[in-house]
Amino acid sequence: MNVVTPDDVQSFLREHLAKSLREQGREIPAELPDDCDLLLSGYIDSLGLLELMTALQDHFGREIDFGELDAEQMTIVGPLRKFVADQLAKA
Repeated sequence: MNVVTPDDVQSFLREHLAKSLREQGREIPAELPDDCDLLLSGYIDSLGLLELMTALQDHFGREIDFGELDAEQMTIVGPLRKFVADQLAKA
């Protein structure tokens, strides 16, 4: 079993967002700090959040119960990446 770290999740987030933003003719910033709110920063919209949640599950090959994550932290990079890594660590 491969252990997924928060850094692995961060790498996926950067790749996913970069692809999505390039399709819109935009670039992702060089830094994606833990306190970056993807929704408030305009990197994703509500549909983009749903797409991101699906993409995370598809990429890591596991269902993730996002209902356990505080809705206010769902779009913030740090809490999101830690939550996803913690969820994937559960047997």
